[in-house]
Amino acid sequence: MKKLAVMALLAGALSLNLATPAHAAPTFIPDLDITSFDGTELDANLFVPESPAPASGYPTVLFTNSWALDKHQYLLQAKELANRGYLVMSHSTRGFGASGGTVDVTGPATVADARVLIDWLESNYPVGNLGLAGISYGAGTSLVVAAADPRVDAVAALSGWSDIVEGLYPNETVNLVWGSLLTFTAFNLDPSVDTIWSNLRNGTDIDSVYDFAAPRSALSYVEQLNSNGTAVLMSNNFADYLFKPNSMTHLYSLLDGPKKLMLNPGTHAIGETLGGNEGHIWATSFRWFDRFVKGETNGIDSEPKVDMTVRISNKLEQFDDFPVTDRSTHYYLHPRLSYFNNGRMKTGPYKGWGWSNDFHGGADTAAGTGIPLISDALEGFGIPVFTNMNGINGYHAIEYNSPVHWDTFKIRGTPTLDLWIKPSKPEVQLQVHLYDTDPFGWGRLITHAPVTLHNADVGRAQKVSLELFTTSYDVPPGHVVTLAIDTEGAIYQKPADTRYEIEVPYRRDKQSVLTIPHL
Repeated sequence: MKKLAVMALLAGALSLNLATPAHAAPTFIPDLDITSFDGTELDANLFVPESPAPASGYPTVLFTNSWALDKHQYLLQAKELANRGYLVMSHSTRGFGASGGTVDVTGPATVADARVLIDWLESNYPVGNLGLAGISYGAGTSLVVAAADPRVDAVAALSGWSDIVEGLYPNETVNLVWGSLLTFTAFNLDPSVDTIWSNLRNGTDIDSVYDFAAPRSALSYVEQLNSNGTAVLMSNNFADYLFKPNSMTHLYSLLDGPKKLMLNPGTHAIGETLGGNEGHIWATSFRWFDRFVKGETNGIDSEPKVDMTVRISNKLEQFDDFPVTDRSTHYYLHPRLSYFNNGRMKTGPYKGWGWSNDFHGGADTAAGTGIPLISDALEGFGIPVFTNMNGINGYHAIEYNSPVHWDTFKIRGTPTLDLWIKPSKPEVQLQVHLYDTDPFGWGRLITHAPVTLHNADVGRAQKVSLELFTTSYDVPPGHVVTLAIDTEGAIYQKPADTRYEIEVPYRRDKQSVLTIPHL
């Protein structure tokens, strides 16, 4: 599995559309054993440019591996940078590859290791400005290290996280597929990590999960990143149901220094690994380093800060900032007549008599995100998740249709939902999906989000508010937007008791509203 992943990474790097200056090949040192602060041996490799160091020192980049991968992951990217005059080290974080120790999920030891590696570089080579880069685990770790060490001038965080809780416990819902995949593919996990995952799965000592996640999440270090003046580039993918774009857009909004945000189709790490957007992600990352590590005036800091690629069409758009639009449509939910009908979404509030609809747990429906991991990856190649909307069981779900859009409806950003419900049990789960539905009843998934209530007021009306995952999608003319809500999803852990009823009340003073940002 690791070999396949490395081959994919190397193949993706070949798609980089970058002009390499013609000069002598860099020197490659394939194996370095560097002793960390506690005696742990860290495995690394190094590319040294053949050109002499500038007076200010070599522009330097430290690559950090993705989960379950090692120092070999970025060989082609590292060589490319070295050909451009960079000193480049790649390392295996503790617990991965040939490095010693156990995986502590960007814990204090892993952060200290990175600082030791920077010390080693400075002791052995003339180091100038410094950049950190990585995909997934390497991205989240790079952000935390940059906050801890003011020597870091720039970061390229690709498919990373800024909030571990948002990744593994979105809206208090256990991310079962991704969490299990992570724990099963790390063979040297620190015992504390197993304990945290067990607590999350069992719903026990949840405070310990938050205590574990905070020091490992860049959102805890915004003040330090701003104080350090770190230039931060982030790239995330719309169908990444591990590290969703939402927490990264939140981090982006809080940063004061140079920053850039790229949002792409596809799932976790696929766009970055397979040369996403025709090499745009890596090419932009290299330009970021050229500007903020190498010191070249290449104009990237005066270009639009947000690159957003539309789902399915893969059309690249650029915007000055995020949110990319201040326009939105508020859709008020109106009732359905029976289990065999859909409710309606209107731009005006519900003003009728008191009414209610209900739907029930106990079964999944055709509303969903497709085949876990596979469907998410295919979206990056323009293959959407299709659903027969007419086949969604109205006893176990509820649907609402918007009016027909006669012009292209360009959704850009983070839809939100305020939904009034009366649950029949204290623990219930909602799986909220947004679809583009054609005149024949076929729906294409636009976005989704789960939410789990663990201590709901049984039998009392209460408002559930949530963000759906950030998206970019064009609804074609003649189609409608459908909000479909059921109680189970293939990615997420279900409540222990799924036999419950959700009642949706409709009252003048209890308006359920879906808000969609658009151009």
